[in-house]
Amino acid sequence: MRASILALVTMLSVATLAPGCAMDTIPDGLRKTPAGDGPKVVFDLTKRPLPDIPIPNDTATFADPTSRTGRRINVSLVAPTTFESLSRRGFGSLEGWGTFAPISVSFEKPPGIDARLPAIDLDDVVARTVGDDFDPTNDPFYVIDLETGLPVPIETGNGLFPATIVNPDLYWPNDPHRSESALLFETREEGAGLLPGQYDPALDTDFDGIVDHPNTWPQKRTTTDKTRTIDELLTFYERETDTLILRPVVPLREKHEYAVVLTDRLRDTQKRPVRSPFEAVHHVAQRGSVAKVGAALGDPQRANYYGDLAGTGFEHVAFAWTFTTGPQTEDLRLLRDGLHGRGPFAYLANDFPVKARAFEAAGLAREQTDETRDLARKSPSCQGALKRPYIAKLDALLPQFRQFIDEFFGLSGPEADLLLESLKEVDHFVLGTFESPYFLGEDPAREDPDGRFELDYTTGKGRVRRDTVHFWLSVPKAKPGRAQPFPVTTWSHGTTLNGAEILLRAGSFAKQGLAMIGIDMPGHGLVLTPGQEQLAEAIFREQCIVPWVNGVASGRAHDLDEDGTRDSGGYIWSAHIFHSRDNIRQSVVDLVQTTRLLRSFDGKNLSDQDFDGDGRPNLAGDFDGDGTPDVGGSAPLTTAGNSFGGILAMVHGAVDHEISATASISGGGGLVDVATRSTLTPDPVLQQVLGPIVLALPGKDRKDDTSCSEAERSVRILVNDLITTRELEIACLSEAELPEKSTVVVTNVSTKEVRCARVDGAGRFRTPLPTNVGDRLDIQVYTAGGADAVTSYGTCALRPDAIPGRRITTWEKPRKKPRQVGDESKTCEAAVARAELPEGTGCQQFRGTFFPVGTDLVAPQEGLGLRRGSKEARRLLALTQAALDPGDPVSYAPLYARVPRLDPTGARIPPRGVAEMNTVGDPLVPAATGYAFARASGALPFMTPEAADLRPEYAEYATPRTLYAELGNKTPDTVLREAWVMEGVSRLGRTKAGPTCTTNRKTSALCGAPTKASQCARALVDADWLSEGRDLQDAPRTLSPLRLARDATRLATDTPSLGAAWAPRLLGSPATGTDGAYTASTPLLSVMTIYGDPTGYHVWTNGDPCRAFDHATHATGMLVRYLATGARDLYPLSHPKTHGCLADESCDFLRATK
Repeated sequence: MRASILALVTMLSVATLAPGCAMDTIPDGLRKTPAGDGPKVVFDLTKRPLPDIPIPNDTATFADPTSRTGRRINVSLVAPTTFESLSRRGFGSLEGWGTFAPISVSFEKPPGIDARLPAIDLDDVVARTVGDDFDPTNDPFYVIDLETGLPVPIETGNGLFPATIVNPDLYWPNDPHRSESALLFETREEGAGLLPGQYDPALDTDFDGIVDHPNTWPQKRTTTDKTRTIDELLTFYERETDTLILRPVVPLREKHEYAVVLTDRLRDTQKRPVRSPFEAVHHVAQRGSVAKVGAALGDPQRANYYGDLAGTGFEHVAFAWTFTTGPQTEDLRLLRDGLHGRGPFAYLANDFPVKARAFEAAGLAREQTDETRDLARKSPSCQGALKRPYIAKLDALLPQFRQFIDEFFGLSGPEADLLLESLKEVDHFVLGTFESPYFLGEDPAREDPDGRFELDYTTGKGRVRRDTVHFWLSVPKAKPGRAQPFPVTTWSHGTTLNGAEILLRAGSFAKQGLAMIGIDMPGHGLVLTPGQEQLAEAIFREQCIVPWVNGVASGRAHDLDEDGTRDSGGYIWSAHIFHSRDNIRQSVVDLVQTTRLLRSFDGKNLSDQDFDGDGRPNLAGDFDGDGTPDVGGSAPLTTAGNSFGGILAMVHGAVDHEISATASISGGGGLVDVATRSTLTPDPVLQQVLGPIVLALPGKDRKDDTSCSEAERSVRILVNDLITTRELEIACLSEAELPEKSTVVVTNVSTKEVRCARVDGAGRFRTPLPTNVGDRLDIQVYTAGGADAVTSYGTCALRPDAIPGRRITTWEKPRKKPRQVGDESKTCEAAVARAELPEGTGCQQFRGTFFPVGTDLVAPQEGLGLRRGSKEARRLLALTQAALDPGDPVSYAPLYARVPRLDPTGARIPPRGVAEMNTVGDPLVPAATGYAFARASGALPFMTPEAADLRPEYAEYATPRTLYAELGNKTPDTVLREAWVMEGVSRLGRTKAGPTCTTNRKTSALCGAPTKASQCARALVDADWLSEGRDLQDAPRTLSPLRLARDATRLATDTPSLGAAWAPRLLGSPATGTDGAYTASTPLLSVMTIYGDPTGYHVWTNGDPCRAFDHATHATGMLVRYLATGARDLYPLSHPKTHGCLADESCDFLRATK
């Protein structure tokens, strides 16, 4: 069996410790393990391939004086694949454990218990921890902050982190779990009644060597046959290994020590408490840190936290261990300080001075010569452009712009009309570049998928390279009360997109006086086809701005798949954990450099460019050459974005002291929850975790991409290729060569890893395999008289009567249609010549590598080859969250208001506002992850009003009494979970619209007749009901619209302060509020969900005048108003009766701009 990822191999010496107290103790322990035979905690450091200990755990770290915590995670670098070895190296760089990662502990069943039942009493755990709004007084376990002595809120089975995948059909051909709605856990029964360990290969339908039982448990809730399995899914307990899985509700504190305490309330069904595996209730090496638990539980004043355990010290502690969290947000703070000339990275300020270089716009040719410049000077159409040679004026360009937006954004008709109308608010656009430090690898032009930050945050030493950042800038028209320099919003684009995204929103922002700057994130850029470049030249020629095409076609995208065409964002999300994390952090570094650039447009600094054609340099940022910088300087700066850009905005706003307000569209926190549920991530992220996959399909299934006949079986290998997958055909086998019930054994000859699977009646099979690029593979078919040819699909050990049949050791079939390769020297002919094969031999192909038919069958791609739903995959993804935490928005959410933060000079930054705007049923960034961020920021209460006084340290999480009553005596979090908004999967049909449901369309000559409303029968709940019925969809909704927002400047410590903090929502209540009752005077923390499609959708972009209620225009107006007022005004709260004017832009503050 292969070694599992992240083998935490720890060599510990047992120290001689001081005697314990007079209670039932032993010399080296704080409490002797009581006699008994209850479930025993598993703590086995010698177990292979993975030590089986509670995780996270400081016994799995080693002391390191260069670490900011004094610890690093102890990781063996020996692994079966280079891919895995590099991942382990990244884990070894962590200076502590994650702050939002799961906490797990396994149990050994006591003798005599039915082995089919869980080791602990799950019904009792549910009764103590589910449905009580996180009242901890009766909990069977605690995660205790060892500085404060208080427990942190912990999630078990309340549904805060849904496991339901949006689309179960995305996990590649022949998926044995295709019918299941969970990715990480088994939900099918393979052998009812069998005991664990009992095995029959004939029952093993997913070929993992285990007869699987569903990881479910009957729940006391209403369910249906369609949803029963997912409703009864256990996400807090893994039955296969008897592992309890706990999750922090909000992130733990970084660089902080915690204890996990299992009390004697945690029992089996015979009421026997769980037991320590040691003579004491802790590991002997953790005596000093566990001792602090005694003080926490020994205080009788903490009964509101620990119930009847308060004041008892160790008396009821069954087992405890400690762990230390690593730095999470500190890394980016130190880099921010460095860009501003402070701290260990202070040299960055001098090494990377801020200076924008604008692309020239005026001219008749992309490549300017004396001759073309002279032609432009003589051309009447060029006279205006030559006066302002570095800007593109919108008024003149708009008549031709319709064709541009149709080609590049696919907009036409009324939607295009509305966009063009909004762009009349923009005076001009600028394209340019600036330099930024690059930490993600050796060379930004040759992106390394394994590249990550390699920096010493104590000394400031490490690898620092340079990258050129491309930007788009929109500048509003001046109007009474609005003039240059304009306030600016930094806009972050979505996955694989680019800074040109601001074209879709610049008009709406300009209408409220905001400029926009959109940078291309690392590896991203607008990639034009030759035809699109010609179209752009033709459009721009009429306005004499042909050279501007050079700026449009520029960017940071590079060719990653060797086809000669640049790939935008090909490695942004991948199975390369640390590269994905640091793509986020590199983007945020570039955003901080962006705001530094904008601040440099101060009316004093000079550019080295002549913006007005008078032969002299102009002021920095004065791109239109009128004597005043267009944007920036001391004007307010805000940040926003959608999708990937929403994630970036969440982090950027928390890190950058220059940002006064943050708004995120479809962002999220808890990135592993995104990875395991999103429809975006299977190909780019999960494929290399669960693959490569060797499989077979009937030839008729791939008619256009196979050399096999319809009757043959096409044997293939499925691999990741950037954001998609590729199938490479290996061979064509007849039905006789690959018969039903035969067994296929696939061997990695290079590493000796073996996998196997059964063939079905159509000739299909599928098995993953861990590989390095170039590993030799062997595919062997066996038969055994209609029975499985192996004794176990876990070991692939052959039965004595197994008969070998067809064997594949070489590439047998060429690719029918060769793919384009940018390097002309890389051809099939060249590969055939190197292999000394006859001319005309065909090749299979992956990217720029050709595999001649007849050469050794080798792996074209690397991967871990884990199985879906396996314990190995679950553990890897849990550890992955710890690795991602330094780049995860949820880690940064508390910095907006709940946790003090400092600017580069050490001065306190006042609380700032952040608004998370989810989209209902989001298939790409599930709404639950947006709500996870909101919980952490303080915008989503999840405790009852009583918590504010009973547990004042929890007051920030409590629901104000008025809101609690308005919601039917429920917390907003409970409302969202019970209404299935948190899950957000419409295919399950949990909710439906009312009887008057129809499509959200107007009927007119321009708009046509509404189409049939097919979404009504599975409409999701509209939790915020911003349309108030005007969208005609008769959406199911909550008792009262949530519209959550609170004062960021007020921290709750009791009931009165809690009410004051939530005054914006209480005064702006959609049920009782009146316009103007809440005065928008302080920054707000908020979360709302935009109801654009009843069955779910991802982000919103453009308005559409043919909608009965234009949710996109309404939401955009709300978002921009929030930013333009420094996070103070959420219009549905300040104007609960008349906010609908945002949808048709008839609000007073919008009409005043016309």
